[in-house]
Amino acid sequence: MSKLIYQLQERHENIYVASGASYDSYEIASNLTLNYQGSLNISDSCGNANFIVASTASPFAVFGAPYSLGCSGQAITVDSSGTLTSISGNITYGNSSGVHGLALDANNEFIYSGDDMGNAVWVHSFNKVTGAVTQVQHLEAPTGANPRHLAVHPKGKYVYVVFEEANQLGVYARELSSGKLTYTNTTYPLIPSGYTNSSLYWSDEVAFSFTKSDNPKYLLASARSRTTSAVGYVTAFSLGDTGAISKQLFLSPTTGSGGAANSVSPASFDEDYFAITDSGSNFVEVWKINATAKAGVTAGPVAHLDLDNGPANIVWYS
Repeated sequence: MSKLIYQLQERHENIYVASGASYDSYEIASNLTLNYQGSLNISDSCGNANFIVASTASPFAVFGAPYSLGCSGQAITVDSSGTLTSISGNITYGNSSGVHGLALDANNEFIYSGDDMGNAVWVHSFNKVTGAVTQVQHLEAPTGANPRHLAVHPKGKYVYVVFEEANQLGVYARELSSGKLTYTNTTYPLIPSGYTNSSLYWSDEVAFSFTKSDNPKYLLASARSRTTSAVGYVTAFSLGDTGAISKQLFLSPTTGSGGAANSVSPASFDEDYFAITDSGSNFVEVWKINATAKAGVTAGPVAHLDLDNGPANIVWYS
């Protein structure tokens, strides 16, 4: 399943698509249509390009990973127009690896990979001058965790990892200079505790609410149901000044199963809003987080849009 992400958060000029055996580049025109710029191909044997993330400051590199057994990810350079130009370095993994998610630190110097098939988290450094990638760490995850997606706090002291199979959020402490991680043995549930049918769920996304400061208000995460007859779940955490989780605020059922992608996307205009996709029932919703003295912190949909096809991911343009 392809993932879309826009490049250059400050400029909003390009969108990159991980699709099959290629990474595709599109220009966002002034009327918000997309103009195809070109593609970079990878080996057909690794032809399941599944995740892509863009750096947030110059030089504006792009990083992708195929969700295929034993395949490397790619560091990709772009030109002044934002067009993908060449692969500058490979993000190498193990023979039993299958990476599903990538995340960058705030300085775009370290790449963090969720190895879903290999049940591990990888750390690589990125040389912004040469484009070279160097392995820093391979850290096995708890048995049955299956790391999927990750988020690095802007202050760099914590990395949060979705354990897809365990339906938990794992907390990793991060060393600022080396980028290395230490698993804290701390997890938070992404489905209600005590579920005897936890195998019917597979957790999906994690993301910080969008802010121009280095102190996001929330950390959002989600879980999907493997059947359209049961709902998924979405949760939010409040964060302290260091980026540590202060409290799990709610764990709410979504209005659909989520299907293959119950993906959350924080709004760019207000930290209390986020979008969520449902590829099983073909819709996108916007949710709002609400805090009241009586009910505490809750969240629920405030807008719903039905689509012809199942959306996997969504990004905010404005």
